[in-house]
Amino acid sequence: MSQRTDRVDQLLREEIARIVREEVADPRVGFATITNVETTPDLRHAKVWVSVIGQPAERHATVAALGRAMPFVRHELGRTLRLKRIPDLHV
Repeated sequence: MSQRTDRVDQLLREEIARIVREEVADPRVGFATITNVETTPDLRHAKVWVSVIGQPAERHATVAALGRAMPFVRHELGRTLRLKRIPDLHV
């Protein structure tokens, strides 16, 4: 990994966590923490690692809700970040 992808990973982790915490209004997204983001070298795709507190059914529902919220999160990242390309987000 290069320093640039490391910086982009850190920036994406912070911004995704902020957007999920402040702007995602889905009640199923309860106690979810964005723990890590790994982008591909071409910055087209990013894996978003999430830690969820709760029972297995609640965790599954939270991850599914986050997966459905990722297009909204990507759109908000496009509005706030100055990157040439916002990666596709995969939970």
